[in-house]
Amino acid sequence: MTAIWEEPVRGTAADPALLALPGVEQLRSFLDGRSPAPPVARLTGRRLLGAEPGRVVYGLPVTGWLVGPKGTLHPGVLAFLADAPLLAAIHSTLPAATPSTTAEVSTTFLGTAEAGDELRAEGRMIHADVTTGLAEAFVRRRDGRVIAHATSRGFILPRLELDGAAPPLEPVAEPAWETPDPYLRPVAGGTVGTEVVAGTSGLDLLRRQLAGDLPRPPIDHLTGMRLVEAAEGRVVFTLPATFWTANEFGSVYGGMLALLAASAGSAAVQTIAPVGTPFAALDMKLNVIRPAFPDGGELRATATVVHAGRRLAIATTEITGAGGKAVALSTGTTMLGEAAAARYQLA
Repeated sequence: MTAIWEEPVRGTAADPALLALPGVEQLRSFLDGRSPAPPVARLTGRRLLGAEPGRVVYGLPVTGWLVGPKGTLHPGVLAFLADAPLLAAIHSTLPAATPSTTAEVSTTFLGTAEAGDELRAEGRMIHADVTTGLAEAFVRRRDGRVIAHATSRGFILPRLELDGAAPPLEPVAEPAWETPDPYLRPVAGGTVGTEVVAGTSGLDLLRRQLAGDLPRPPIDHLTGMRLVEAAEGRVVFTLPATFWTANEFGSVYGGMLALLAASAGSAAVQTIAPVGTPFAALDMKLNVIRPAFPDGGELRATATVVHAGRRLAIATTEITGAGGKAVALSTGTTMLGEAAAARYQLA
């Protein structure tokens, strides 16, 4: 059976002529169908819901693909979703021919959701000058509860010299696919029973997954993300940089980097957790060093625990791409112990 990330991609990058429009009009072209949904949206269900100058909203269905062993949302998905409205809120205020890119995103995890819920992430611009934009975003469940807060710094790049005005945009015709988009399909992969989790150390759980004795989580089967190494205090994850990871303009969506970093950082802390120790992610800061491109290569995330206390652990993650060049760095804080067990209750 062909893995999802090896299937022919659905969706595509926008027409480069889109850059001749002001930022908010670029975004609105995705709302009204003049520009196509990007591959990452077709993969996960992430979609633009609203755009006005300085305010942008994205949504994401919490499918079974996005939950972890406890049956609740993978925390990295919150950082995945928040990335979109943060940059878009800045971009929505820019004049025509003015690109922007994410430099840094900080996400605080405040709660969780379960399969069947619907997330909304609203981003608002806080400040912009000639070179820098600041934005914040709140991620809410369907019941309105805030489950994540994020801030971002974006770079506003020099204005491009374009030839002429933007031509009329026409919807892109796609094949009639015989199957639904990946996020709408029956879930592959599995979760680990609570008895196994309670009776096994974190490192042994990961080693059993590597050996094939325990199932890989659904999100791995959706994205191609994979644990490849696990030792005490250190793990390595990989993610195939296929075109399924591409955003509206054809580079790897920053939220995919955040998801990869969060997964690796959390697993690194898991390796030091004794049998029966609950843990819960508190926050993550991601610095983007250079853009990654869907060239079919491999993104590699190496996470290392740099502090392990009785109640808190801190891990750093380096993501490298082609030629081993650093793409992003992240730092995440994880809570350990009984307080962590109650942190992400659904109520």
